[in-house]
Parts: sequence; structure tokens; C-alpha cells
Amino acid sequence: MLIIYAHPNKDGHCGQILKSIQNNLTKNKIEFKLLDLYEMNYNPILKNSEHYTSGHYEISEENKNIQTLIKNENRFIFIYPTWWNNMPAILKGFVDRVFVSNFSYKFVHGIPCGLLKGRVTVFTSTGASRFSYSFFLGRRSLKVLAKDTLNFCGFKTRCFVINNSTKLNDQQIKKIDKAVKYGLKYLSN
Repeated sequence: MLIIYAHPNKDGHCGQILKSIQNNLTKNKIEFKLLDLYEMNYNPILKNSEHYTSGHYEISEENKNIQTLIKNENRFIFIYPTWWNNMPAILKGFVDRVFVSNFSYKFVHGIPCGLLKGRVTVFTSTGASRFSYSFFLGRRSLKVLAKDTLNFCGFKTRCFVINNSTKLNDQQIKKIDKAVKYGLKYLSN
């Protein structure tokens, strides 16, 4: 299992999601690898030499190694906060630099064809209420990552939102543990 974590700290809601996942996986003797984008000091900036729609196809050694990890796995977890109704820039840059044409998708007769397989559970935290996030904001951060990107690349996804993530307390921890339980169950099917 491969976990992609995109938050600069581990003290809040996203950190608690990660901790709950790691505890569950360790308890059930399930091996996992963690890509903590901030700890890796991952560079999210797409270089001109990587801009494949301009005919440039350079892929850094770091990103080749990440692509190998992705190709060799079929279960994934993404954890990130929703900021400004989207994923953090570091995660968007990770997607731009790793999920490139001919690795994650290709066009066949003008129709996109996902090249990756597996299941993904996506967890995000937001300060918005469930009603606001769903109805006013349209769950956009999840749509961009899960539907518009991961599904496009061939993955099957399941998403979980931890709403009202302004203060981590016992009630929020219980909500996180419940979401993690269902998210991991999805990956085990």
C-alpha cells in the first residue's frame, strides 16, 4: 500500500488521519510505504523540460522512482487538507509531474484511456461544514483529485471528508477513526 501525505505538519486533522491509518495497518500487519511530500521536500514546480504537451518528456529520477512505486502497487491512500477549495500546491505539482501521459493515461483515437489500475482512498479535511462543503462548494477538491485525475488515470476511488476541521478534539478523532475504518475496508475488497 502506498500513502501520499500532503500536509506540512502532523499535529492536526490530516496528521490524525495518517496516525489512525498507520496504526490500523501496523495492527493488521499490512505493509505500506509513506510518501510525505513535505518531508521529502518534493519540488512541485513543473519544468519546461517536463512539459509533455509542448513535446518535452524529461522525467526526473525521483519521479521515475515514484512511478515505479505506483506501477508496483494497487492500493493507495491520499491525505491532504482542502485549502481554497483545492488540494495544496505541493500535491497538485506532484500530480502534474508524476501522472504524465504514457505513464498514467494515453489517448486512443482521441479518447482518453487510463493506464493505471487499483483502488484509492482519498481523505481530506476542511474547515467548512458538511453542508457548505457539499452544496455550496460542490466537493471540488475531491472532484479534482479523485474524479478528474485518478479516475481519468484508471483508478477506482472512494473519498472521505472530515468537515469542521478547525480544532482537533475527541469527537473529531472518533470521526476520523470511523472514516479510516471504512476507507481501509474499501481498499481490502
